[in-house]
Amino acid sequence: MLSNADTSLSAEQLTRTVVSGAEPLTILQGVDLEIKAGETVAITGASGSGKSTLLGLLAGLDQATSGEVTLLGEPLSKLDEDQRAALRARGVAFVFQSFHLLPGLTALENVMLPLEIRGQSQASQEAQQLLSMVGLEARGHHYPNQLSGGEQQRVALARAFAGRPALLFADEPTGNLDRRTGAQIEDLLFRLNEESGTTLVLVTHDERLASRCQRQLRMADGRLSEGQETASA
Repeated sequence: MLSNADTSLSAEQLTRTVVSGAEPLTILQGVDLEIKAGETVAITGASGSGKSTLLGLLAGLDQATSGEVTLLGEPLSKLDEDQRAALRARGVAFVFQSFHLLPGLTALENVMLPLEIRGQSQASQEAQQLLSMVGLEARGHHYPNQLSGGEQQRVALARAFAGRPALLFADEPTGNLDRRTGAQIEDLLFRLNEESGTTLVLVTHDERLASRCQRQLRMADGRLSEGQETASA
């Protein structure tokens, strides 16, 4: 068993049941999970297997029917909605398939936003450095609709790493990109992860992408099983 200092995220006997028609539907069944700080972990499985439901519970975006999630040392069942949101703001970031950039803000302003929320005095300068890291130093004043899909995901990655998160959840981060652009985003994601020491939890149906993570977990029929460990990305 890992010590609390070594554990970034854990789940114990996690269950999620919803009412569907007259019968309850169990989406997750007794999921146990432990992820070390700095580890890269992929969660794979077919559509409808419960991957995204699990991610939502692990991130505290939804609540389990039973069981416990401990996120960055905090048992989520003991926190109210505002406290869970504050915990995410302090140490958690997200990258989604559909980018989720604010259309009325430039690329630079999208990256600045989490920095400004945290009260960073040099938000503009730091955001510009992050855009340079993802190769978009010349595109900072463009709006999302002026950027390609790959460029938008680069901005989303820069924004995600802006707060130096301890934990990054990535949900199908290359799902809306062509293969070549997706491969570039993958390389960038793992490079930023390695440079920052951020724990990465990646939900994907792409077996090739999953193979780049140190561990692979598979969801099937609401249950989670451990796959074979792979070489460090």
